[in-house]
Amino acid sequence: MKSLLNRLFGNKVDIPSAEQAAKNVLLEPVSVSPSLTLPRVLADHMDQIEPTKRETIAIKATPDENLSLRQSKFGHYPCVPKDFEYPKDREGNFLYPLAQINFSEVPHLEHFPSSGYLQFYIATDDTYGLSFEKDVPSEFKVMFFEEAELGDPREDMGFLDGVLKGDYSPVYKPHSLKFEFKTEYVGMGDIKGGDEAGFKMDDIIADHPQLRREIEDAVFGNFSPVGHKLGGYAYFTQWDPRDEESETRDYRLLFQMDSDDHIMWGDVGVGNFFIDPVDLSNKDFSKILYNWDCH
Repeated sequence: MKSLLNRLFGNKVDIPSAEQAAKNVLLEPVSVSPSLTLPRVLADHMDQIEPTKRETIAIKATPDENLSLRQSKFGHYPCVPKDFEYPKDREGNFLYPLAQINFSEVPHLEHFPSSGYLQFYIATDDTYGLSFEKDVPSEFKVMFFEEAELGDPREDMGFLDGVLKGDYSPVYKPHSLKFEFKTEYVGMGDIKGGDEAGFKMDDIIADHPQLRREIEDAVFGNFSPVGHKLGGYAYFTQWDPRDEESETRDYRLLFQMDSDDHIMWGDVGVGNFFIDPVDLSNKDFSKILYNWDCH
């Protein structure tokens, strides 16, 4: 048949082998949800993928110099009560105002506040306040203020001018923020992700070794929890600090700030803040695990 087609149409006709045809079927894109399309070889495992479903708030950060005191933002003056004692490091230096989330601007996410202001502060040193010694606490602070506490906020924030213009911060420019409700699956690299829920990429590869590269590309392309976000799965360039023996093993992601064009954690790294789900529901932000890593 092929020789006949070649005589009729030249050598342009290429009939795939049975092996290639089978491979094409397994790699055929399948829409498994309005926001997720997978190759059939993975879509056939949705019974394992679906239980890993987790909701998150994706954050789009845009460089912006024209920011108000109350709006959600990265790297800008926070909205605090007039009598608020601004946080400092152990040497008396003001902490950097990394992020402010005004929950009146955020789609509701289960267990998260529906109003109020959540703020993240870190030290301005070469590790952004992260301590690598077990007996030395990291230099950071997470604060939460209800709307009623900020009826008459402090406006004389000029004492932070030097901090905001300093060199030791992952945020190079102030950013305005927009929020979008999204769904994530699997969460590659997060200890609470796919492996724990029953999704085993290696088992699928073992069944289809000829598709190893395609399966890995699809899994990491669709299930790597990158980006700025509230909740959902956490992303790491190295490893998850919530190891099996840690008292923070059951902590969940509170807030993640990734690297982009104007935000850089070391060598294209990522910063994470984790919290006990019970504390989050109670709006208790006094016990937080802070971590960042880079390539």
